[in-house]
Amino acid sequence: MINGYIVPFLQMTSRRMYQPHIGGVFHVFAVMITVTLAVFASVLVVRATCSRRARSVGSIERYGAGRQPGYKKRIRFLAAAGWLMALSEIYKQLFLYHIVNEGAFDWWFFPFQLCSVPMYMCILLPFVKENVQKILLTFMTGFTFISAVCALIYPEDMLRPYVSLTVHGFAWHGVLLMISIVAGASGMADLTLKGYIRSVFLFLGLSAAAVGINVIGERISADSILRSYPNMFYLSPYHMSNQPFVDIAEKSLGRLPAMGLYVLAIILLAGVTDFIFRIISRKAAY
Repeated sequence: MINGYIVPFLQMTSRRMYQPHIGGVFHVFAVMITVTLAVFASVLVVRATCSRRARSVGSIERYGAGRQPGYKKRIRFLAAAGWLMALSEIYKQLFLYHIVNEGAFDWWFFPFQLCSVPMYMCILLPFVKENVQKILLTFMTGFTFISAVCALIYPEDMLRPYVSLTVHGFAWHGVLLMISIVAGASGMADLTLKGYIRSVFLFLGLSAAAVGINVIGERISADSILRSYPNMFYLSPYHMSNQPFVDIAEKSLGRLPAMGLYVLAIILLAGVTDFIFRIISRKAAY
């Protein structure tokens, strides 16, 4: 089946392109289009899942998060978005394995980056209790927004010499932006201090898991013909970071202190993002 159907399909979609560079015309226009579509789609989703009467008389404080008009519809929408992301991730992994790397697995693209975990969270949303949903939604408001924005500003892993991979990268992070806006601006997330702290603990737990994957994967990938290595959450203790500013901190402080500052910076930026979305959600009162 793989050689008869999947590989020919991958080959059919393997159109090459001139690899864009960061800060170039393609990058700028791709970001503008991605952000515009993400904002438009998120506003459309919020309005489409909330009745006119609820918009006119309802508010987050009045209904509560779980009883908020359109809450269940948005949960189903986010779950559907998660499944679509999963399908696109399967395509990317197959494309990388069969077309780009000719039958070798690239540990760099192991699907457990900060930009990957929302896919799993969205799929889980309908199957967990409301208090867990709030934690996941709060995480996807602050941490997912920051990860998506940073990736769009510095899309080193998204600008590829293949049309499908490049489109996938920008589309993926556009969906992440949409998810974070829907979760935050509609009031689904718990944007109180307590909710933020819970999302921070979730982030720290995921970061610890990422470091574990990096440590284990480092040993396994030593025999890889690609000589690639895992760098989940960009928290590999073995390799210098390629992230702007983090690499400067590493040269001055060393790898482990720089990793700590990197984690702290993400936590602080997520907190600022939560605060901004809290203001937006109150004014929107959906």
